Amino acid sequence: MPKRGANIHKRKDGRWEARYKKGRTPEGKLIYGSVYGHSYKEAKEKLLYALSQYKNERLTKTHEHTFKKILLMWLENNRIRCKGSTCSKYQYMIERHIIPQLGNVKMSALNATTVNTFLINKLTCGRLDKRGGLAPSYVRSLMLIINGAIKFAVSEELCAPMKTQISRPTAQKHELPILSRDAQRRLESRLFAEPSPTGIGVLLSLHTGIRIGEVCALTWNDVDLGNRIIHIRHTISRIKNPNDSGTEKSILIVDTPKTKASTRDIPISSALYPVLSEWAFKIPNHYVVSDSTEFLSPRTYEYRYHRILHECGIESINYHALRHTFATRCIEAGVDVKSLSEILGHANVGITLGTYVHSSMDLKRTQLEKLASFTV
Repeated sequence: MPKRGANIHKRKDGRWEARYKKGRTPEGKLIYGSVYGHSYKEAKEKLLYALSQYKNERLTKTHEHTFKKILLMWLENNRIRCKGSTCSKYQYMIERHIIPQLGNVKMSALNATTVNTFLINKLTCGRLDKRGGLAPSYVRSLMLIINGAIKFAVSEELCAPMKTQISRPTAQKHELPILSRDAQRRLESRLFAEPSPTGIGVLLSLHTGIRIGEVCALTWNDVDLGNRIIHIRHTISRIKNPNDSGTEKSILIVDTPKTKASTRDIPISSALYPVLSEWAFKIPNHYVVSDSTEFLSPRTYEYRYHRILHECGIESINYHALRHTFATRCIEAGVDVKSLSEILGHANVGITLGTYVHSSMDLKRTQLEKLASFTV
């Protein structure tokens, strides 16, 4: 049979023709190229050579793209799968940190040495206020963006893969702060005795581990007192202001939770039920911590939280520490890690154990005393 393949066939004049795609017109119409041979083998060899030449020519042209263009293409490609707040974060990091130093570098000149030098510089003196280096975790995020943009360019045949890997900045593990048992008792005694919208939010975080954005987005419609369940369906996120003519560069919106696992249902404990029942009937259909039909800014809410700490004589500690405190107390009480992971909204138990759970000295002592109960 004269036809040997979808791209190679024998012509009426006896020659073999191999066709290949060599681009598109500005209107999007495919452009084909052809090579010819006296045999199928010769036509196939010419086809492979033509394809390699075309690929090299395309890479040569696309290598003249600046890294800025690649970064913006990558960012636009990710808008479909990423939340608005995530894209805003990426855009900020790209515009403020990466483009000023790497944006004008041609893809043909971009290599691991160039990127690693940039990352080291950010670790040592990368703050925008010129007051030292950025945190290793922040620089790791910059590295992930750069790596993602390069992989995107390689997959789109806009550049060749790097021969050397980009170095991954070492993350410094810090023990995250939590409230001491004494401080927690004093704080809870005050909040239960003198309940308020701000205090209810603090109690919710201490007894359920919900994040500050989730607390500020929580409405009384999300609190199912009949079934004793709290539905976490929203969070407050900060995104870039879509109104270019607006005076504010960013705005707060009610968004979906941080991850898919963060959309969750949490049982209401017997400790929380009385205070939630009392306030639910006072201000129904409003946001829980704002006592209003408008949500409260997380920044404003955290300020009010710190004021309560000051009034209780407790050393200032950031609001997210309440989430750490909840997780640690659960482990100390013997709550199984799988249930705790789901309550916190984590994708897996490894995140729970590695990030939020702090083993106190009392807990370590208790665990070691178990060994003393065994006789040799």
